[in-house]
Amino acid sequence: MMKKIVALSALCFMMLGISTAFAQQKIGYFDLNYVLPQLPDFKVAQSELQAYQSKLEEDFKAKQQELQTKYQKYLNEGASMPDPTRQALEKEIGSLQEQLQEFQNSAAESIQKKENALLAPIYKKIEEAIVAVAKENGYTYILRREALLYEPEDGTGDISDLVLKKLGVTSVESK
Repeated sequence: MMKKIVALSALCFMMLGISTAFAQQKIGYFDLNYVLPQLPDFKVAQSELQAYQSKLEEDFKAKQQELQTKYQKYLNEGASMPDPTRQALEKEIGSLQEQLQEFQNSAAESIQKKENALLAPIYKKIEEAIVAVAKENGYTYILRREALLYEPEDGTGDISDLVLKKLGVTSVESK
């Protein structure tokens, strides 16, 4: 009986300690979709990426136009061409189709790499600002807003504006 009382007491103290530890936790959250578009660096990166994509699209259209021209020539003149000339044109059209497909695949990969290279330093700055804000304001955990199942209506715990301030940006949007 005495052992049960001691065990129960120990369990109560342990539960009290755990609940006290949880009560001391300060949890905040951060909204990347709110902060990111407000950063000047992000706007510059987006502009650079758009210019890069536009250049690749122009190159793609030029290659596509070349293929279309050759194909139209084949349709219009193919029947009257000598066999070796027609076969050479067919081979050239097939080669252009392959080149166009390869260009399309490499362009998509290239755009992704460019985007990663442009955004990586921005994400690093944001992460450093989040850590600094969390330490300065006594937060134990910072979650992404997208991961929240519940968010207080008054925005308690949202550190997004503090992160913007830490990054030297005055918020132009209101939450």
